Amino acid sequence: MRSKPYLWPRMSTATIFGRIRARIAAVERRQWVIGSLSVLMTFIIMFTFLIENRFGYLPPDPIIAYFKNWEDGRSRADALAEQEEEERLLQEQADAIAAQLDIDAEKAAPAPAPAAPPETKEPAAE
Repeated sequence: MRSKPYLWPRMSTATIFGRIRARIAAVERRQWVIGSLSVLMTFIIMFTFLIENRFGYLPPDPIIAYFKNWEDGRSRADALAEQEEEERLLQEQADAIAAQLDIDAEKAAPAPAPAAPPETKEPAAE
């Protein structure tokens, strides 16, 4: 009995590896370079996506701190009065929040005593 014809002729393992070796040897140098670069670029892109997914590539948004621009003729008394007004407003806000949450702010945490302002020396007259 005759076996069925195969699409591919039967080859030994040595013949298969010999043909593969011959095919690799027939590839030109520029084809190796272009193929290597394309594989390298693919791995670089995949690695970049992996790193971006893990760590992120954009830095966090910067914190912008705004400050008041005071006029030149501002005296120390004006600065202290404005600071006291700001502290009073903050205390009112804290009291309003405490009232909403039904917390007695006086019993919960006593307010710290205000620090005495630092003494300033007057410049010596010449």
